[in-house]
Amino acid sequence: MIYTQERRWIPWTELVILFLLLAAASYLGSVRFTEWTPNPLFFVVLYFALRYGTRLGLPAAAGAALLYGWDYYRGGGDGYTLLHEWTDYQPLAVYAGLALFVGHYSSTQRYRYRSLAEEHEDLQSRLALVEKSYSDLSMVKDALEKRIVGAQESLFTLYKMAKALDSDDPEIIFTDAVRLFRELIHAESIVIYRMDASGRVLRLKVSFGSKTEGYPGSVFLEQPSLYRRVCDSRLIQLRDAGDPPRDPLMAGPIIGEEGELIGIIGLDGLDFKTMNKATADLFKLILGWMGESCVKAFREAAKLRGERYFMDTLIMKPEPFYKRLSEETLRATDFSQKFTLFQLPIEFEGLDTDSALQEMDALLRQTLRADDVVGYDAFRGELLFLLPATAPELRERIESRIRGRFGEGDSP
Repeated sequence: MIYTQERRWIPWTELVILFLLLAAASYLGSVRFTEWTPNPLFFVVLYFALRYGTRLGLPAAAGAALLYGWDYYRGGGDGYTLLHEWTDYQPLAVYAGLALFVGHYSSTQRYRYRSLAEEHEDLQSRLALVEKSYSDLSMVKDALEKRIVGAQESLFTLYKMAKALDSDDPEIIFTDAVRLFRELIHAESIVIYRMDASGRVLRLKVSFGSKTEGYPGSVFLEQPSLYRRVCDSRLIQLRDAGDPPRDPLMAGPIIGEEGELIGIIGLDGLDFKTMNKATADLFKLILGWMGESCVKAFREAAKLRGERYFMDTLIMKPEPFYKRLSEETLRATDFSQKFTLFQLPIEFEGLDTDSALQEMDALLRQTLRADDVVGYDAFRGELLFLLPATAPELRERIESRIRGRFGEGDSP
């Protein structure tokens, strides 16, 4: 195992104290660094180069050279004679060589050790996740054997859908979560809301079922509702008499690893026979699984931000934008969820594209919601707008508002 020391002042203190002791031994005692063979300063430089690399090896070499020169001067020599004869300045070259070559070797090994340690830590995290997934699947298997969900093929369905939840794309996770609740808990109506950055508003992400028209696009948490109780308690809640009638029958939170609220999932139209503790336990299990998958997907999305967006903006490049559009098209086909898509022609003649997009992004973020998607296709010369969970009938009003934000009536 390679020696590591996180407190940087300790190695420097060790270096200073050791050289002070050597200087005192030379001054007060009979230690002569120019006469001893082997030279003890060689071992001092070698020690610091091996233990700390070039970071302390080079200062140790410099200190050894100073001690050697001081001892040489006390013995009657001077700077000219020291640098004139090879036999006299040979130790100085050895000090520098030890610090550079041995220090470089030590630093290289330390870097490899840190890389292997990080890889080992990553493998340990993955192993823990696999073990937890296995434990979750075993628990669900036992529950299914007791007919919690009442279907013999549910274990295979859960395994298939759980693999889909383990995606690096948050949008795919939300889409497949709807299928998971529909197939396993047999909910007739499902809604998923994302928490707004302000922490005070829920924005509609995905909805499915006969009640989709009754779900609002935004839920303000200042008002009493089932969603507010879920947000405050961070627990699964059932609708009671004091909640608005359009709220779902059951709702639960999606929690991140830091305890933050990622979103809320609501279920409605549940069979009375399935409304029991077992269903709530299964609901809680899937919510927890979704929270872990979302955290991992958000991290992956953050790493790929530079590949998906234009520099310093939230305006997507064409390929990721059309991939996002295909996901909304899939939701419209499978869940009958509406969305709005429109384009605005735009030209950047004589302007720097990145600077222009940054200015436009600043204006658009004051007009659009956080979940609305904007893209720019340079080949077609168009600014693309994708508004999830938005009725197409609202297109003209939204487009007019955006044009007004740019201060022009026909084109931005």
